[in-house]
Amino acid sequence: MDVKAADTLIAWAACYDDARFCLLEQYFPTGAEHPFAKTMIQHFEKLQTPLKSVHHYPHLEDQRNRFLNAGWDSATARSLWSLWDDDNFMPTEQRSALNEVEPFDEWEEFALFASHYFLLVAIKNRPGENGSSLTLTSPSTLPSAHPPHEFREESANVPILWMLPSKGLLDREGHRRFGAVTRSYSGNLHHHGGLGNQSRLNSTDVYVLDGTPHTEHDVPPSLIVARVCHTMTTLDDGNCLLVGGRTSPDQALSDCWLRRGTNWERIDDLPLPLYRHCATVVTLCNGTCGVLVFGGKTTAGVVMNRWLIWRESVGWTSVQVLGKEAEPSFGAAMTATCLRKGMLIGGMTSNSKVCSGFWNWTLEDNGPHPTISIKYRSCEFAHLPMDLLNAVFRLGACLVWSPVGLLLIGGVSARNVLSEDLEIIGLLPINNNTTTIKASIPQPFVINYKVYGPRPLLVGHTVFADQRATAVAGGGAVCFSFGTYWNQGIWTLQNGGEKPKQIWYFDAEKGRGSQSEPRKVSTNELIEVRRNSMQLNSIPTTIPRVRVSSARDFELMLNQSRPVVLEGLYLGACTKDWTPAVLKTKVGADRVVVVHQATAQHMDFQKKNFSYITKSFGEFISEISEGSKQYLRSLASEQPTERPAELAIDYPELALDFQLPPQLKLVEENAHSSPLRISGPVTMWLHYDVMANVLCQIQGAKRLILYPPSDVVHLKIPPGASSSSVNVFDPDATVISPSLGNAHPWEAILGPGDVLFIPPLWAHSATSMENISVAVNVFFRSVKTGYAGGRDVYGNRDMQAYEKGRKDILGIAKSFDRLPPEMGKFYLLRLAAELQEKAQELGA
Repeated sequence: MDVKAADTLIAWAACYDDARFCLLEQYFPTGAEHPFAKTMIQHFEKLQTPLKSVHHYPHLEDQRNRFLNAGWDSATARSLWSLWDDDNFMPTEQRSALNEVEPFDEWEEFALFASHYFLLVAIKNRPGENGSSLTLTSPSTLPSAHPPHEFREESANVPILWMLPSKGLLDREGHRRFGAVTRSYSGNLHHHGGLGNQSRLNSTDVYVLDGTPHTEHDVPPSLIVARVCHTMTTLDDGNCLLVGGRTSPDQALSDCWLRRGTNWERIDDLPLPLYRHCATVVTLCNGTCGVLVFGGKTTAGVVMNRWLIWRESVGWTSVQVLGKEAEPSFGAAMTATCLRKGMLIGGMTSNSKVCSGFWNWTLEDNGPHPTISIKYRSCEFAHLPMDLLNAVFRLGACLVWSPVGLLLIGGVSARNVLSEDLEIIGLLPINNNTTTIKASIPQPFVINYKVYGPRPLLVGHTVFADQRATAVAGGGAVCFSFGTYWNQGIWTLQNGGEKPKQIWYFDAEKGRGSQSEPRKVSTNELIEVRRNSMQLNSIPTTIPRVRVSSARDFELMLNQSRPVVLEGLYLGACTKDWTPAVLKTKVGADRVVVVHQATAQHMDFQKKNFSYITKSFGEFISEISEGSKQYLRSLASEQPTERPAELAIDYPELALDFQLPPQLKLVEENAHSSPLRISGPVTMWLHYDVMANVLCQIQGAKRLILYPPSDVVHLKIPPGASSSSVNVFDPDATVISPSLGNAHPWEAILGPGDVLFIPPLWAHSATSMENISVAVNVFFRSVKTGYAGGRDVYGNRDMQAYEKGRKDILGIAKSFDRLPPEMGKFYLLRLAAELQEKAQELGA
């Protein structure tokens, strides 16, 4: 509505006695240049429905005066985010109910939206009446009476800082939210994982110092599954520990990876999956480094207040809290201040409110059972003005030691949006580059910094600092339905000067999709780069990773008929012992085996672009170790054309090293076959199996793409066959086979010890990510009746009803032979439509 007309309407309504006026509208809490506000304005202008009153009445006080000047007796206005935080308007049980609708983790984005919308209530009383019970005012959430920025503490020794954007990036490059950043051995920065333009990422952007290229050998490998909300902690010895994260909000991850030197290796998992936890490096009593972890959320959405410590000599250990515990929270900020002392601040509590908590902690690890003492310090901030006090407690902020002191960067606060000059504040100043133990009591102060270029959106970012500068990597947010705002690349915060200079430059050659050992092929990166040009529904869904504690858990999962990666199962000594050398010794180098030998990486069963070759097992292992394109799928040692493969019978020398855990009791009791699979750098053809199966990865890494049974019409599987010639790992797969763009792929990357459950009829293809991949595949009957009678060596003979149906179709088609062709076609198409309709009913 035109502003003048709206003001007239407001004044007209005030002419009535005993009137109430409620208004829900946009406003600018920190000005029109805030990234969310800019995105919102541009959205409505693009729709040719520009916002009008927001420019005339940009602030809450403007809106209140708008109504008071129009004749209303009173007017109160508060942002939706402020109302969310107020128990008088939003009880805890209502806030908590959000997670019962669906798992939710877009809190910063919700805060930005709710902070740019307000609810206003204006009241006109009857003559002689003084008030009304309808009000938005709550004493606990009234804005500060101080004028903005009055009485703020500033450090006289803090110089002006400049915040400089990245250079040299192309459009859509450097876009990552909720990733993690670490420093490489060569001094470059690696920005890993996070949410990209269209999906979660497992690739890494590399930023080099001063634009000088370096050879990178320590980029996180692509077998680390795509994730967000994980931590990467750089240790004092230059190593790095990657911990947890999540795929979807209801699928937390527990895997941990250590970069030792230039090599990454998977280490002990967390005791429970975690994401949005906080982590910091600590110096242990023995002088070595450890990583302290607090809080976070689990797969079930439970908010934790558990402390964990990782020590290389013993792995993960729970830390006992002495005295009062910190409030459960996620998205908090934590750092060590000296040796085994540190601070924890903010986060979001289990009642979905930003936590107004600050704790100092002291760690003791000189015994087998580490302990931690915690002291609550929030009351020591009471002297601060309201706007600075609100800026101290945040969700999704980062704590980092910089050349000027300890900085708190970004995130969202309770009740209101952070003004630009308070998005980065100091908590502890550094004088002469030193700090003391008693300085762990915070002394908040304002940082005087200036931004070159557009204001970044400090949400979903991550930070790293050294003696030269502080790097703020990535970030941005989905701004409701208005669009997504991205921070591109790295912003550098450094001491001021007449000509400040960006010191980090995106390395286009070694950036997105860079690889390091143990990866041997680039398929994963090629697909990652191509995803931007693929149809949205062709972006794979990450197969969830879960833990099952009982056979009943697995049975319930089986009934859902969805693929999952099972973690934490004990498969026996095979995951450590079955190296190429040990396999040669145990199986026997002279044992004769039949292998698929291919000329191309992609093997095609329909076109038979491979040969069956008989050779010794030792020769086979040696050749694939050198990169030869070969694949062994074990057969029965006796009567291989009549009997399914069974590891215990066919390879008894290996059978003692492999076992199905008790959680998979149902698999063992209904097992059909258990072939051994050993492959070189080849891609298995796309196919489906009629029987359910579990693929137990023993050695090496493997990437799989799966398609649900409903996608069979898009996969070009010929009638009566169970395999397709489509190479789903080809970046041009949807160009070569356009129907594949209508499919709904699922994706998993398996490492040693992972078990992938593949439901019946889920088409799948696999590619090795190293020269050698070793797995045991156990097929089992998951339905009681319907299997075809007779011989079924490979477990992929179609169900009896389908085999009979194909014969019936031939008979039906033949019955129309005597009719004119057009009439025959007419009735066959009608029958086909009826079959299609019946299929849809079965899938409803």
